[in-house]
Amino acid sequence: MMLIIGCSNSRDLAKNISKNLKCDYSDLSVKKFPDGELYLKFETELKNQDVVLVQSLHPSDEALLELIFAIHTAKDLGAKKVRVVIPYLAYIRQDKRFNPGECVSSKIVGSLLNVADEIITIDPHLHRFKSLNEVFKTKAVKLSANDLIQDYISKNFKDPVIIGPDAESYQWAQSIAKKIKASTAILQKDRINSYEVHVKLNSEINVRNKELIIIDDIISTGKTILEAIKVIKKMKPKSITVISIHGIFADPSTLDFIREYSNSIITTNTIKNPYSKIDVSKLISDSLK
Repeated sequence: MMLIIGCSNSRDLAKNISKNLKCDYSDLSVKKFPDGELYLKFETELKNQDVVLVQSLHPSDEALLELIFAIHTAKDLGAKKVRVVIPYLAYIRQDKRFNPGECVSSKIVGSLLNVADEIITIDPHLHRFKSLNEVFKTKAVKLSANDLIQDYISKNFKDPVIIGPDAESYQWAQSIAKKIKASTAILQKDRINSYEVHVKLNSEINVRNKELIIIDDIISTGKTILEAIKVIKKMKPKSITVISIHGIFADPSTLDFIREYSNSIITTNTIKNPYSKIDVSKLISDSLK
């Protein structure tokens, strides 16, 4: 019998997964000692159980340490199998040494999580890696939220134009646009630094009086999305909606501007946030079956 364990970042999502699968659920008890060190305790018997730990890695550092502790502890307590669902996989973008002396953290994180019997994640930001097999030695499964986003758009929009704010996000935008038979356009992004970008429309498509949907896999600082909205707004669309798989929203001031300039913000619930309107629990449940 499968046992779903909700770690500190993903308890609501883990509960939904357990309901879908009609299997047992338990919280992982997580506290801190007075000196700030983590304390973990499983609240149910794990011996001979097929244990599934659910933990999104944002915020990342403590969540990652908690997950590593939980995997090792579950093994120590006699779990038959320990699978890990990581809806948002942090550190995957740091996939190369750009400057001398830098840490290639993706490979290190991969080695730390290899103790799990299986890792399941959703739309990891693979750039130079072609697959998760370059990161993990254990079995790793990459799920996609594309079908869920397509369904959401089909139910809520009539004739949208799908916009990819840069070349990396365009693969998501184009794939979704094709499935729902919508027009698509790409914006050209020049990154100045981690906090500054310049964006321009790299297409002749007419967006006037159209419902525009900007799709990106991750909204981190939100600078790219904000610059895209500024460019598009000048073309007088009917509405601007922002849809993202992973909503980090690391810069509250930029998020305020995105809210002001767009009509709505939609994300999945890979990371819990106020804009999580697309539920990934069934996607994960089907994979665990």
